[in-house]
Amino acid sequence: MGHFPERHKNHWADTSFFPFRPPGARLRLLERLLLALAVAALIGLAAGSGLAAWQAGRSIRVELAAALANARADIAATPPPPAASAAAWLAEMCDSFDGNRHIQARIVDPAGRVLRQSRLATGPRPPAWFLRATAPAMAPLTLAPAGLPTGWRLRLQADATNEAAERWGELRVQIATIALLVLLVAGSCCVIVIRGLRPLATLSDGYARIAAGEEIADLPEHGPADIAGQAASFNRMARALRAATAQNRHLQDQIARVAEEERADIARDLHDEVGPLLFGITTFAATLARSAAEGRHDAIPAQVRAIQDATGSIQRTLRAILQRLHGTPGRALPEALEGIVLFWNSVAPHIVFTLSCDPALGALDDATRDALFHVAQEAVCNAARHGHPSHITLRATRAGGRIALSVHDDGTTGTPAPGFGLAGMRRRLSDLGGSLDITRDRGWTVTASLPDPDAHPAPPSPLNRTRAPEAHDA
Repeated sequence: MGHFPERHKNHWADTSFFPFRPPGARLRLLERLLLALAVAALIGLAAGSGLAAWQAGRSIRVELAAALANARADIAATPPPPAASAAAWLAEMCDSFDGNRHIQARIVDPAGRVLRQSRLATGPRPPAWFLRATAPAMAPLTLAPAGLPTGWRLRLQADATNEAAERWGELRVQIATIALLVLLVAGSCCVIVIRGLRPLATLSDGYARIAAGEEIADLPEHGPADIAGQAASFNRMARALRAATAQNRHLQDQIARVAEEERADIARDLHDEVGPLLFGITTFAATLARSAAEGRHDAIPAQVRAIQDATGSIQRTLRAILQRLHGTPGRALPEALEGIVLFWNSVAPHIVFTLSCDPALGALDDATRDALFHVAQEAVCNAARHGHPSHITLRATRAGGRIALSVHDDGTTGTPAPGFGLAGMRRRLSDLGGSLDITRDRGWTVTASLPDPDAHPAPPSPLNRTRAPEAHDA
């Protein structure tokens, strides 16, 4: 956490409003709604068409029944003919049904033979399946009007062909009207659903972009109330994520800076503390070699012990560095400066050391004490290694709200070249608001000056070296 993963563009199949869906994948919300609307439209169309067909069949049945009833009433209202003209009257009665759309009349003799029949009106025929589905099964109506020869009958048969053709034309218009209405309603519903759910596509795209590691702006909070509420929640989440990411980046930068300063401090510590000890071991080893070459074997044990002491000092110094990194208090400044003098007395016994330290400096805070200690250690090491001095003076004082440490030697070296040690001393002091001066007057004088922490208390900085343990914990 703390940085977004590698960004990449989303594929159109993942972010389009109608994304590609592989076979067998689950339908999305919009697809389900549109499929439900299509099914509802088909059901509505089928129901409307079925109702219209049922109404057409009912109308055909009623129309045929009424036609038979009217024909029967007309025949019953006709007066009987004279006996001499009964056959002609019956033929005329049968011919009167010529061109009728619904009734066909037949004259049947006693043997059941059709002697005469009328002709139905001709017109367009409906589909055979529609005729079979709507034509009612109606028994013929047989009449025996008065005055007819014995056994003769007038048979009236209802025919649904013409009525079915008429109803078929009406049914097609009705089905087309129903289909148009269903399409209009379904299309309107689809438009409403698509426009209403379009913000969901924006939300889905926002989640996909966040999952891909993009920092996106706030989404528009419009649409239905519940979807607008989801967009508002998404925007709050995105803002919180951006804030958390920025905070994590800031913390990472702080940790990196603290770690870098801590690495620089460790490097300075190794240079300032371990370097002089290694120089001492080198000196002792060279003396040991000369003693062996000159046959002064009685001096070898002392040189070996000196090397062992220097090695033990390196171990103690490294242990002290680890203790300081973990916040373990070290020695007070007077004891630390005295340790420097004792060490160099053993390494370079030809140098005379003079130490003067204000006892009140024993209560300094760790940062000030460590800075002054390392400056003294580096200055003494440089003087002993490069200046060939015979006398080195260390003086630490407190006055006027300042703490001053000076190291003076009577060496004969030339102008000091800038190196890691001097840079480390200057940085240690500048971190605490101090300064470093190097002057030459019958030797070299290195003077470190720091504000007195008791006279000028300063709030701790989160990046201060004294907070190194927290940096390690982090």
